[in-house]
Formats: sequence, C-alpha cells, structure tokens
Amino acid sequence: MRVRFCQTEGTNNVTPCETRPAAPSSARCPGGRRGRARRRSASPPFATATVQRPTRPLMYGARKLPATVMLRTASPPEAGGLARAGRRRRFQPGVGSMVIERHWLRWPAAALVFVAATWLNLQLQPYLNGRGPLLPYFPSLVLVGLACGLGPALAFLAASALAVLYFWIEPIGQIFPVNSPPDATLVVLYLAAGALIASVSAWAGRLMQKERNSRRRLNLALAAGRMVTWDWDMVTGFANTAGGAKQLFGRHWSTMEDMLADMSAEDAERFRERYRYATESGGRFSLACPITRPDNAEVVWTQFDGYVSLDAKGRAAHAYGVAVDVTAQQEALRASQAAEERFHLALHSGKVMAWECDLQGRYTWAFNTPMGFSREALIGAEVGSLVGEPQFAEIVREAVATARPMNLAQQVSHGGRTYQLLTSLRPVQAHDGQVQRVIGATVDVSELSAAQEELRRESQRKDAFLATLAHELRNPMAPIRYAVAMLRQSGTEATRAHATDIIARQSAHMARLLDDLLDMSRITRNVVELKRQLIDLRTVVRQALEAVEPLYSEMKHRVSLSLPPRPVLVDGDPTRLQQVLGNLLDNAAKYSPEPGEVMVHVAAEADRARITVTDRGIGIAMEMQPRVFELFTRIDARGAAPSGLGIGLAVSKQLVQLHDGSIAVESEGVGHGSRFIVELPLAPGGTVRAEDPAAPTAVAETAVGAETAAAEAPCVMVVDDNMDGANTLAEVLRGAHYRASVAYSGEDALRHFERLRPRVMLLDIGLPGISGTEVARRLRAMAPRDELALIAITGWGQRSDREATAAAGFDAHLVKPVEFNELERVMQQLLGAPRAVS
Repeated sequence: MRVRFCQTEGTNNVTPCETRPAAPSSARCPGGRRGRARRRSASPPFATATVQRPTRPLMYGARKLPATVMLRTASPPEAGGLARAGRRRRFQPGVGSMVIERHWLRWPAAALVFVAATWLNLQLQPYLNGRGPLLPYFPSLVLVGLACGLGPALAFLAASALAVLYFWIEPIGQIFPVNSPPDATLVVLYLAAGALIASVSAWAGRLMQKERNSRRRLNLALAAGRMVTWDWDMVTGFANTAGGAKQLFGRHWSTMEDMLADMSAEDAERFRERYRYATESGGRFSLACPITRPDNAEVVWTQFDGYVSLDAKGRAAHAYGVAVDVTAQQEALRASQAAEERFHLALHSGKVMAWECDLQGRYTWAFNTPMGFSREALIGAEVGSLVGEPQFAEIVREAVATARPMNLAQQVSHGGRTYQLLTSLRPVQAHDGQVQRVIGATVDVSELSAAQEELRRESQRKDAFLATLAHELRNPMAPIRYAVAMLRQSGTEATRAHATDIIARQSAHMARLLDDLLDMSRITRNVVELKRQLIDLRTVVRQALEAVEPLYSEMKHRVSLSLPPRPVLVDGDPTRLQQVLGNLLDNAAKYSPEPGEVMVHVAAEADRARITVTDRGIGIAMEMQPRVFELFTRIDARGAAPSGLGIGLAVSKQLVQLHDGSIAVESEGVGHGSRFIVELPLAPGGTVRAEDPAAPTAVAETAVGAETAAAEAPCVMVVDDNMDGANTLAEVLRGAHYRASVAYSGEDALRHFERLRPRVMLLDIGLPGISGTEVARRLRAMAPRDELALIAITGWGQRSDREATAAAGFDAHLVKPVEFNELERVMQQLLGAPRAVS
C-alpha cells in the first residue's frame, strides 16, 4: 500500500496525511511530487513513502528540498523446504541492462540526458525559487556513469557545472560568475564529488556489464546444454531458476511440486525420498527419470542433480541443483543398446568370437568365446595356448611387428572334437603409427566345413548317380538293339520268339528304373498319395515273392518264408508296401553269391508288425550302414558289381515313413550278410479272412549253354553278367556268320579262353568277382595283341573310364548300347590291324 507523509507548516514534524492502497495511478500532495507504483509479477507487494525533511543548503540562498525514499518490504513465504515455496523469483537482467553497449551511442545519450536534466531544472527552479539547482544533475550523473561510462560522465559533470553557473549563479548569464572563495570552493567540491560519483557509477556500470555478459554466457550454456538451474533458500523460502524450464519441460517451476507434477508417481516418490535424505544428512542427490510435458505430451528424459548445504547447527540451509534434458542421450543409449544387442545376436548366430589382445598376444577382452571356454579363462592367456597351439601368439606378434591385418584358417582340437576356425585380426595404431593393441574376430566354421564336405559328397554322389543312370539305361538298351538286329536277320521262328522275350524283359527292367525315378520325384515333392485299406501283410509278402521269382530262379537263390498263423492287419497301400518288399528282396538277391538263401520272416509284436528280410550275402560295412537309405548310395564290396540307381532303399524308407513306420538295417560287417527290418503300426481293428501260411518257396536253377557256329568263321567270346545282353549279342554275331561263345563272369572267361582261343573278346567292365579290367590284364599276359583283340563294351563312358580300359590293355572302348554295324566295323579293323586302338 502507499503512505504519504506531509510536513506541517512552520515545523519540522512529518505526519501521515493520506493512506490508501497502492495503485498504478499518480497522485499529488502539497509540496510533493508525482509517483507511480508498478506491480511486478515475480515480486511481493511493496510500500512507497514520500518524506519531507529539512536539508542542508547546497549553496547559499538554497531552499529546503524534499527527499524521496523508496522502501521495499516483503513478507517471505513460510520457511520449511522447497515444497512449501511461495512465489518464484526468476533471474532478471536487472540494472545491468542500463549499460549502452554501442560505444558510438554513449556520447549522444549523455548529451540527451544533459539536455533533459537542464530542461527539467529550468522547469523546477521557478517553483524552488532558485534553490537546489544541482538537484537534477546528481541522479543524471549517476545514470550517465552507469549507462555511458566514465568519459561521457565527466563531460556531463563539466557541462552541468557550466549550466548551473550560467543559469542560476548570480550574476546570471556569465560563463564563470564565481567572485568569492566560498563559491569557488563549492564549485571545486561539486566537481570533486561529481568526479567521484562518475567514477563509482562508471565502475558499477562496468561491473553490471560484466554481470550481464556472464549471465548471457550462462544462459547460452544452459540453452546449449538444455539445462535448468534452480536454487532454494530454505530459511527465507525464496526459489530461483535459470534457464527455460517452460521451453524444456512445458511448465514454469515455482515449487518442488511443479517439478514433480509431470513425473510418474513412482519417480516422484523416489525424488522425495532422496531429497529428504539429503536434507537430513547434507550432500548430493540425483535421479534420472522421464517427464511428460503437459503442453504436448512429449516425454523428456531428465537428469536431476542437487546438493543440500547445512548451516553451522547442522540444519538444511540451502538447496541448489540442475535439471538436464538427457532425452538425446537416452535415445542414443537405447540405440547403442539395440545395436549392441543386434551385434551380440549376430555374433551368437554366426558363432563369431570378438576379441582383443595386447602386443604380446595375450587376451585382454573377449566376447562369445567358442569351444566351451569361459571369458575368465581366456583373459590373460596367450592366443592359442589353451588349445595347444602356441604358434598362434607368434602370428599375432608378427601382425604387431608388420602393422598389417591378417586372415588365416586354423584347425584346433579340444575336448575330443576338431574345430575349423577362420580368424581375421587387425593391429590398431595410434596417431603416431605405433601399434597399441590387436583386435580380431574368430569364426567357428566347423559346421560350415562339414556342410561343404557333405555338399562335396552329395555332388560326387550326384555325378555317380548320373553316370550310373546312363550305365543302367544303356545295359537294357544293348540287348534290345541286338534283339532288333536278330529280328531283321533271317532266322527261325524260335529265334524271333527269343528276341521278342529279350525285348519284353529289358523293357520291363527299364520301366522299373523309370518308376523308381518317378517315385523319388513324387516323394520329394510330397505328391505321393497312398490308397490305404485294411490289408494282411502275409498276402503282400506272397505277392512280392511272386514278383521276384524270375530273378531268384535265374540266380539260383532259395527263399525261406516264415508267416504267422493269424492275419497281420495293417492300414496301408498294398501296392506301395509290395514295392518296399520287392526292393528289399531284389537287393538281397543281387548282393548274395550264387546260389544263395534269403529268409523272410513276418511277425506281430504288441502294436507293431515286423517284416525281416535276411540274406547271407556280402554284408555292409559299419561306416556305410548309416548311409544305405540315402539317395544314390550303392554298395560295392569284395569285387561285387553294384547295380541299380541307388535310390531303391531311399524310396523304400520314404514309403515306410508315409505309413508311420520305420525301416532299419543290421549287419556285422562285410561278408556277414545283412538284415533289413520293416516295422508298421498294426491296424486298430477289423478282420481279414486269411489263407493258411504258404510253405517256404525255392526257386529253381536255370542254365544257359553256348552254341557253336561254323569252324571257319572268326571266334568271338561275349563276356557279360547280363545274360540277356550276352545271349542276344551272341545270336546277332552268329547271324553275321561269326562263331560266338558266351561267358557270364570273369572266371568263366578265363577258364574257357584256353579251350576256345577266341580271336576277339567283347568284355563288360562291371563283372562280378573278377572285374573286366582285371580279366583284360590277365588275358593280355596270355595272348599278344596280334592274337587277341580286346573290346570293352560297357555303360561307363567317361574319360577316366576310357583311360582305365586303355591302361588295362583293351584295344577299343565302346559305350552301350552299341550299334552292331559300329561293332562289326571295329572288329574288322582290329582283325585287319591287330595293334590299332580306337
């Protein structure tokens, strides 16, 4: 509120003459001046008093002048902590903003102030009766000293002294009307006092300018660092903030509750607990938490750091601190953590160990250690020392010496396993080129190496399959071509019937090969459809035996069949199950020496049906047993000639698995026979009227004799384990007026050679027992080239096959199926020029 004090006429007593609330309007009292009270939003209310009192005359003849005193009072808010704060007091620029920063503007400003003060003095002196002519110049001098500096202030002082002397000192109108020592003394005192005031004001102005510059730098630093500083006088209750809390956090901070208002309840409680602990013991407290801006709901991560100081009695006296917007750091931290997680995932997925070592090759850091090593075991150890490879540390030291990166492949053994590793290392150099450390990455490529090796084996099997496919398709084509040649030749009805039978058998063989290929293709594409029905496995076994009876009769094998007296019911496709058993019986016959025995046993055990096919053939090596059901796997042991495409057992396994069954092989090794076991789930119900179990079946032995032709024709011996092919080619040769004989094995060929002394021998390479190349070597030792021409007729036609036959002593290499005209041309060429090689 505003209080006016008035002086009673004729006395020196001052009493209140009017009391009313302070208002922005101006008022006048007798002998007083116009005043204005302005509210400030961040300041407490204040009171203004105008007091009239006697003053000492500045010069002789001066009158008493009123003096104005501004009193600013405030009732501080109740003390007790930041949470009970009153009004907020923000940092204000203050009087420092009075300083004029542009130097060229200071002198005009000082002149303007001088003109204004002189004009004001001219207006006031009529009311003052010439008393106190220096009164307007003292505050103006202070203002000029603060705002314009020492030079303009001294100039203002000199000009004001001249103005007073000219306008108000008698005789008026003279520039220097001082006629007495007292007046001269007063002028000197005024100039001295003015010079002192000007100096102090200029010094204060410089201090305020420095303060303003410091505050600018502080505000710039706070803005650049996105910070707000706060301090709290816990005795008076005043709080100050610097920086833009509104701009950063969306709210002005007047109290602690303002700071906590936009936190979550949990974070606010944590802040209070730490603040209370700091007020009790003194010291620092801090908290990092998200704040949600109330204006746009943006989340601002904020780091609060504060300090509470205690007074001499150990009570909390002052708290101050800083709030920093660390959203960018939090986002960078999250991005770094996400990148680190992705990096770790990549290292784990790729089995990569990242490591670092010193200049001596000792590990100083490692992540994702391989081979079961712990990180603690590696730190401090030399590279390679834990796996018995100390030379690896020498490689690191060599990289340090040369300052060049290195890439190397390593093979180490640990824990009974062999690991394939790829390591890349790079020396890290300082700015002066000196190597400081070595970083590297080691990748465990054991699985990759194994996969590459498996891929290489698969590629080899694929190549072998393609070669086998060509061989297996050529084998039946040769008898068919020869049979066609027989039909074209003039012959008896029996010859034509024999050729027709050959074509039918070989065509059926080719059809079976193509069926196997199609079945494998359907299975791999999951397009096989089973026509399930309730069937008796005993019937399926009998039908499979009937299908292979011609093969067993030809190879003089016996079959022992054991069937249970009761039906063995399964839910399956009879055609596909017969195909499975047919493949097993076919393999048992092919890999058993003639004559042999194959045993088939059918039984029902618990909820499974079991079919066992046992032979006493060549057996299967232990290392081959896990692979017999893989594609393109063909068994070749002790000189036995494998046949087929190597996909029959693979097809059988897939078909059995489609029936929810299993198939396995057992063998004690090469020469001990094999046992294949098929298990199928029994049907849950249903009955089938079954016949009595059939008795074991024996297949009769057949033999083929050789026919002779005219004695004067050249003698040609055909050696091939494919009886149809050998017999058909012999018939064609006889139709072309050659004397032809047939042998079905290498032993037979060597045994009959001395008796028949053929001029030409047509040898198959893949003979059982003694191979065709071995027969050729032995024959070449028994007969020179001019007495015996050796021609290889085989399904193998690659360059390596031709080189092998040439090295064995063959004169020519022909690939099945061979046109008879081409064969006859080669034979005539060899008979006319025995040493020629095609």
